Amino acid sequence: MRIQGIRELPEPTFRTVDDAWVSLDSVVKRVCEALRGDVSPVVAKCTIQLARHAADQLERVEIGALASQVCYALRGERIVVTPIVVMAILMAYATEVAKLDVVQTEER
Repeated sequence: MRIQGIRELPEPTFRTVDDAWVSLDSVVKRVCEALRGDVSPVVAKCTIQLARHAADQLERVEIGALASQVCYALRGERIVVTPIVVMAILMAYATEVAKLDVVQTEER
C-alpha cells in the first residue's frame, strides 16, 4: 500500500550495491519500525520529503536548523510535530539509508 506524501515533492528510489531498487515507502516503513511506531508513516514520509527538499537548497546542513525549518513547513501539510520528532525521523532515515549501501538515487 502506498504511503501518502507530498505530491509536489519527489519520491526517491534507491539502488543498492546489490543492484536492488528500494522505494521511499520501503525506507519510511523501516524508519517507523526503528522509531517503534511512535511516528505514523505519513508523518515520516512528509518529514523526509520536506527535509530532502530543504537540504537540496542549502550549502551546509545544520540538523537543528533543518529540523525547525521542516517543522514549520509541515504545518502547511496540517502536521504538527516538534523539532525533536523531526530530528528523530531524520536520524532514523539516515541510518536506514546508510544500511542500504546506496549507489544511486533516482528522483521521480
